[in-house]
Amino acid sequence: MRRRQFFLLMVIVVEIVLIGIRYQQNGGMKARVVSRVNKLESGFRDDVRRIEANHDVNSVSAWVELGEIYTTFALMPEAEYCYRRALKIGQLDLTQQFKFGICLSRRGKLEKAIKVLMPVGAAGHELASHANLQIGLDYLRLDDRRNAEIFFRKTVNDEIADFALSRLLIRDDRAQEAVKILDALIARSPNSMRAHQMQGWAYEKLGNQEAARACFDRSMHTSEMITIHPISREWDVETVNNMGAAVALTASTEALDAGDTKTATEQAVESFRLMNPLWRPAYAIQACLSYLEAGQPDVALRYLKRWLIHDGESAYLWELVGDCFLVKGDEAKAEAAWLRGQTVRASKTVQANAECCRKLADLYVGQGDEMRAERYRGYHLYESGRLQWRDNKIREANEQLSEAVKILDDDALVWFALAEAQRALNDRTRAKESYSRCLELDPHHGRALVGLGLVQ
Repeated sequence: MRRRQFFLLMVIVVEIVLIGIRYQQNGGMKARVVSRVNKLESGFRDDVRRIEANHDVNSVSAWVELGEIYTTFALMPEAEYCYRRALKIGQLDLTQQFKFGICLSRRGKLEKAIKVLMPVGAAGHELASHANLQIGLDYLRLDDRRNAEIFFRKTVNDEIADFALSRLLIRDDRAQEAVKILDALIARSPNSMRAHQMQGWAYEKLGNQEAARACFDRSMHTSEMITIHPISREWDVETVNNMGAAVALTASTEALDAGDTKTATEQAVESFRLMNPLWRPAYAIQACLSYLEAGQPDVALRYLKRWLIHDGESAYLWELVGDCFLVKGDEAKAEAAWLRGQTVRASKTVQANAECCRKLADLYVGQGDEMRAERYRGYHLYESGRLQWRDNKIREANEQLSEAVKILDDDALVWFALAEAQRALNDRTRAKESYSRCLELDPHHGRALVGLGLVQ
């Protein structure tokens, strides 16, 4: 061996020895865990750092718990490391093995994830159905549709598996099987918008346009949103809600419900401190409600301004803005906010549009403007009827919309909503009259033209 080669070999040996010494000085296998948790918002970061500082490196459950936390916050290399350290100490039970499989799946190591999850799915364990669902989803990601179907069928009353399997069957020209699966799902969740919608796609694939149309109509007045996140996502939500800013938000909500506005406002402010540098509108809503109840509308408006800047306008935001200005005694600005809130459409199940109309009616009554008060009572009935319609309460919707058209006889949208409710109740004669009145007011209302054709 040449002298130069020997010298290089000795340098490498010395470096290895120094690395080993430094490793032992830092605790070796018992070293304190340090992750990239500094990338998280301050509240979560501090809580995770405390857990890391008190971590028991000789405990399987401690490693699994830490791995689950890292998985929640998408620190996936750290999460996998924790599960592998746990395996070096002892055996994982089926629940812990399931969590390890979820970690591997989220890391994209799908074949390894399937191998880890297989024993859980094959056992008579409470997580067996959830494991089979995850295996099926992983096979789908691997484009192995045959095995995906096998494991979806092993689940028990699992909505996610039913949707995934139905979509797979429709694409494989087996739509009739999908119809049967969705029939069972609808029997369990009759107000599921997604289930009616997908069953309509299956009937379209079969060429049954009449049945597809019926499914489409049902999907228009059902608003129940079946959770399409697996149980691991529910655990993520639970983890997040027990840490950082979410704890302060919960404390603020509970204090406000108990009438303790001082604690409610303090905890709302604390939640923003712990959330730094991020932003979430739900926290602004809680801060606004707390300060509004405490008689500090100007502070509440500051949070609403930040909400508007960060996320844009919404019907609920304008409703709260109007509430703040009313407390300040500025009826003109309150009126302007609620009028804007009436025009910005809220989500299907949010009552903000109806509440803006109701508050406008009350405001005009107080001002002695009975004509406008009556008109906005009509709009409140209309918006309330739409909410009942979307909640599949067709008779209640029909009653409220029938009252609304007595006040808003010149509004095509109100007549159309009433016609849809009457058609859903199979009252074809009245539905025809309502569609016709809608088209008198708006001859180019496309959906009214279609509806009229269906009841002719």
